[in-house]
Amino acid sequence: MLSIAFVPSAALVLVALFIGGFLVQQAIEDRDDAENGAVTLAEASRRIASLQRERAVALKAPGSRSATYTAYADRIDTSLSSVREIARAAPDAEVGYQQTIAVELLTAVEGMDRSDSLAVAGIDDAGRRDYAAAVGAYRSRLDAIAGKLTDSSRQTYRELVGSEDWGRFGAVETALSAATPPPVGQAAWRVAAGVVGRTLGDLTARQIEYSAQLAIDGGRRVLSGALAAAGAISLLAGVVMAIVMQLARRLPMTTLTWSHLVSDYAEKSTLLAHTSRRSGRADLSG
Repeated sequence: MLSIAFVPSAALVLVALFIGGFLVQQAIEDRDDAENGAVTLAEASRRIASLQRERAVALKAPGSRSATYTAYADRIDTSLSSVREIARAAPDAEVGYQQTIAVELLTAVEGMDRSDSLAVAGIDDAGRRDYAAAVGAYRSRLDAIAGKLTDSSRQTYRELVGSEDWGRFGAVETALSAATPPPVGQAAWRVAAGVVGRTLGDLTARQIEYSAQLAIDGGRRVLSGALAAAGAISLLAGVVMAIVMQLARRLPMTTLTWSHLVSDYAEKSTLLAHTSRRSGRADLSG
């Protein structure tokens, strides 16, 4: 009886262990994906910053500015597309949302740097349209995502757009887009550009760090939950097995040997023979 009860109980425990192991393995993969996505996003940010520095130098060199501008724009856009895919594939909705904001900030900073690089290199009539388009795009993107930032980042952004540096920088952008003389001198313009660029870069770095921490914390929570669930399932299966085995021990147990079976068969055969003879005599007397 114990062996009969043990087999299904042991099978239940094995199934519980398998399910628990599967949950833990899945949680580990989700955690690793989240952490890898955060690392990739940070690396992409550094790679884009490096390309931006290269572009600023390349645009000042003799040659076709349009071709140089397009080449670097394509390379940076490719990097931005790759990090957008990371945000879309995030295992957690909140992590994906925050990573998307980080990517949008990266894109806005790239638009600002793209237009500023053109302006520093010197804008001709052919490049003025690209410049105006880049300025309009990055400012529209900043306006769209400003309300989605964290409280501290939103406050920093409000302080930036209310500053004199932002006003000076924007005034020069407007003048260059319209092919009119800038309202401030070169030195003041470059100081303002530095403040705006650094502040937007800091906001982007802060958002990337925030989304990365969310991803790491979320992955750890998923793993902890999976470990707890696996432990609970295994414990429940063990308790069920113990109860079944305990009940099996309380049931009456009969041990049958070969001699018992032979003796029982002989007794039943003899009883059947006597019954048949009695029935036969009763029929003859009738």
